[in-house]
Amino acid sequence: MFDWNRSCSYDEQHKRRFHTTARSRLKKFAAELALPPHSFDLRSNKAGLAVSGEITLYHDRAYIQVGQFGLSSGHAILIRTCKGPQGLYRRGQPLRRAWHAR
Repeated sequence: MFDWNRSCSYDEQHKRRFHTTARSRLKKFAAELALPPHSFDLRSNKAGLAVSGEITLYHDRAYIQVGQFGLSSGHAILIRTCKGPQGLYRRGQPLRRAWHAR
């Protein structure tokens, strides 16, 4: 079982598992939403040694990002709307922020 509340900072093995697990969960979420396989893209940005980085599911109408974002209370899920691929740069309004507490 993966420990979502444990920090990825300075722990390469845990960070690798964080990215692998989050990618897997986002793929399952895309399947639950019935998104066609080629209608979304999953990307992983491992970033630097002191942070978790983020894993993002991009779709034409929204993107969903998982990361620890410097929070001592665990991880966060950010969901935002967008208008096509260019919308990723203009960023839409946040739909919801789900914070996972300890």
